[in-house]
Amino acid sequence: MARVTFQAESFFKGLTDLQKRMGQQALKAVRSVAEDVLRRSQAEVPHDLCTLQNSGHTEHLTDHSIVAYGGNAAPYAAKLHEHPEYNFQKGRKGKYLEDPLKNNIPLYREKYGMIIGEILL
Repeated sequence: MARVTFQAESFFKGLTDLQKRMGQQALKAVRSVAEDVLRRSQAEVPHDLCTLQNSGHTEHLTDHSIVAYGGNAAPYAAKLHEHPEYNFQKGRKGKYLEDPLKNNIPLYREKYGMIIGEILL
């Protein structure tokens, strides 16, 4: 009689390794999207003396990323963002962070999928 034995422990170890790698790739994808949102928002953020535009930055933390404008250099960033009815120079506008994100969701889904998919190759 032929017999085959399967060891579940190596399977579970493989799943644990895959889960760890998936988390690393997910974080890489989130960071990539954050950087792209910042890049795209630079074309929309109001600028007079470029103080607000120059305050744009990303923060990559342990489990998420932040894209922001403002801080001490431009404490008015949130007010300008939340008032799209204001008239800015040169086609600049409010919602300068929100719109680049919303308008590119299909692109970001694809980018996220491609980065996650890298571990399966």
